[in-house]
Amino acid sequence: MFKFFSLLLLANSLWASEIEPPVEQKPGPELKQSKYGFGAIPAVGYASGFGVGFGAVGSFYKKEPGIKPYRFELDGQVYFTTGGFQSHRLRFDYIDVAGLPLRLRPMIGLLANHNENYCGQGMRADCTFEMPNLPNFYLYRYIEVFGAIDARWRLRPLPHKLEIIWSWRGSNYRIGDFAEAGPYANSLYQRDFGTDNGDGFASILEAGLMLDNRDNEPAPKKGYWIEATLRESSPFWGSSWSYLGANLSLRGYLPLEPSKRLVLAGQMIFDGLYGKVPLQEIVRVGGTGRYFNTFGGQELGRGLREQYFPGRLKAYKQVELRYQFVGFDVWDWHFDVAAVTFADLGLVAWDWNTLNQESFKPAIGFGGGLRFLWDEAVVIRFDVGTSPIESYVPRFYFVIGNVF
Repeated sequence: MFKFFSLLLLANSLWASEIEPPVEQKPGPELKQSKYGFGAIPAVGYASGFGVGFGAVGSFYKKEPGIKPYRFELDGQVYFTTGGFQSHRLRFDYIDVAGLPLRLRPMIGLLANHNENYCGQGMRADCTFEMPNLPNFYLYRYIEVFGAIDARWRLRPLPHKLEIIWSWRGSNYRIGDFAEAGPYANSLYQRDFGTDNGDGFASILEAGLMLDNRDNEPAPKKGYWIEATLRESSPFWGSSWSYLGANLSLRGYLPLEPSKRLVLAGQMIFDGLYGKVPLQEIVRVGGTGRYFNTFGGQELGRGLREQYFPGRLKAYKQVELRYQFVGFDVWDWHFDVAAVTFADLGLVAWDWNTLNQESFKPAIGFGGGLRFLWDEAVVIRFDVGTSPIESYVPRFYFVIGNVF
């Protein structure tokens, strides 16, 4: 969830360790053992408006024979900048809880952003006009404290795994910063939203189905991944807003040669909202991907500033060509390194009643990057994206996990 786009330096590269628990030795064939692993990466960066950033991302996991990609994983992120931005997260992912076909993923976190972008509504958004006397004209500030839990019940195992998915997320939003409430004075955000500034608690329930046939969840080389969900925010379960949402996400992975080193990966997302929705929820996408701040940013719309084009109606297309060019072992750990080229295409509408008022002009971002697959369990992603909408200014992203 990094929200910075500038030069990123990796301090001292990578480090990891694994611990083999003691296992009773018995006669017969060699016994496959459970295995623990962990890794962390310090990150230092700089971005205009955010200042110098410092922090770390890390993961601790346990691998067991017959369970992919792990039995459980605990991953976290701590990140600060001198400009006041903060992004912290702690997430636990547990597969086959208590021997049941149940997967649970609780998460807690905090975001504090004094320089979030607001360029306007839908495809009419435009941040190209300079406002020299109003440095915060295209910015707003907010704090989000959130908690979430995802649950999946497996109806059918691989191949063609079928799961019922359910989730709850609670996000408490405060427009302002830790010292002062409210949006920036004379900003575009204040002009468009006035006193309805988005303070409140969003409580969202979401449920649906997932069909998954990926050969390796963190870094697939073959298969597909499809999900369809419905979500609702309602005062009946504590929400300040009432709205409905639907999501359909389609992903596919096609190896282009027998060794599967060259893979074409694609994703299509359709998402819609109806009702009274604050901006911080409008820029999110439903489903288990937990994409937010779209279209623009490190996940959907690489090359554009975050949430450049917000809208209740969203259609996104992403294509990546991934080439694994080297793999190597360090002690008991295996690393695969891949180069990637990508293109992100997005089309949004601010609301149902503005469909006829917004021109059909899809936004595009494209670029390339590297992927480090750590012990077939954790992906470290470094992307550089650009867009004609942003005058081809490069933007840099360093994140744990593939986009899809």
